[in-house]
Amino acid sequence: MSLKSYILGSYIFQKLFSLSIWFILLGIPTIIIVTLFFYTAKGTGNVAGFIVDKTAKRVRTYQQQQRKRDKVEPAIGTQQQHQQQQQQYRANAFV
Repeated sequence: MSLKSYILGSYIFQKLFSLSIWFILLGIPTIIIVTLFFYTAKGTGNVAGFIVDKTAKRVRTYQQQQRKRDKVEPAIGTQQQHQQQQQQYRANAFV
């Protein structure tokens, strides 16, 4: 018995060959489709990690704007006016 006929006739090798054909027919297109969906979602911002990054960036920007505003306001008015404005802002924020 030659090696070629043993490989072709062996049950295990036939199943492995069948599985490799099924992987080529189904697996590769599936990987391509999933990859395309992922990059489409990434481009539109619908992947959870990217949404979190954008939200964190917005929060940081808002906090930086608040800090700048807090530094500028006392120079415009008196310290007492600034404290009153801060109290009003806090009261309105929690309503």
